[in-house]
Amino acid sequence: MADSPYAPYTEQLRAIADLNERWAAYLDLAKRLEDELELWRRRQRQEIALGFREQGKTWKEIGEAMGRVTYQRAFQFGKGE
Repeated sequence: MADSPYAPYTEQLRAIADLNERWAAYLDLAKRLEDELELWRRRQRQEIALGFREQGKTWKEIGEAMGRVTYQRAFQFGKGE
């Protein structure tokens, strides 16, 4: 797991000897990583939905291609929601 993308964060946390401080740092770091991951997911969904749209697909077709979501949800993906 040394080559995990999380390895630097693990090392960062393990460098904190005080477990109370490590726990607080972990909570902060985990929240930040979750927020960054959600932003990344939104950008990817939006780019893919808009790419399908540029290919001339309808929102219904895009919804089918993106996991059988409703056309409304596909439209939301296109808006970055």
